[in-house]
Amino acid sequence: MQIKNNHYAIGIAGSPRRQGNSTSLLKAYLSGASAAGFETKIIYLNSLAYHGCQACDRCVKGKMCGIKDDLCEIFPLLQKADIWAMASPIYYDGVSGQLKTFFDRLRFTTYDPFKLKGTRRGIMIVTYEDDRSELYFETATHFANYFTWHNRGDFGKVKVVAEPNLGPRDAWKNRPDLQIKLKEIGREHAEELKELQ
Repeated sequence: MQIKNNHYAIGIAGSPRRQGNSTSLLKAYLSGASAAGFETKIIYLNSLAYHGCQACDRCVKGKMCGIKDDLCEIFPLLQKADIWAMASPIYYDGVSGQLKTFFDRLRFTTYDPFKLKGTRRGIMIVTYEDDRSELYFETATHFANYFTWHNRGDFGKVKVVAEPNLGPRDAWKNRPDLQIKLKEIGREHAEELKELQ
């Protein structure tokens, strides 16, 4: 996977549905960043074959993750990205298994020499079918806070978006306000970074 632009945003879709609610909001966010001049890529975790962290502690010793699977191509993209955008539906009060397993594998970037450098922005998006729940906002915030573990520079305040009442897979189509909201956040993050870099 090649990156051609100096400004780059990566989206990590944790849903098995490519047209589902969380993925569609992720796409809206990335379209905002794209409109501001960023190159964007979206990674559909459900299309990849990968394993969970094996607790081998190679990363603790400053070595790259030793597991050889589809995530090996994704890690360099994450390290180069100015923006991290992650999205997931809420399953059993937590993010999808696909996203949790992926995030566990990022452990190596919390140690030198793989910690991220420079100023970045991030967003964590979750969707769920229940009425508004502080629990699910806290779940998203929990993951958003981990973004800063990976960065020696400045990740800024990671944006958290937790949207309720999105039960059917295409419920997002009836909420154009959410598309506008996420697109604007993406544009704002990209503009902020262009001014800072």
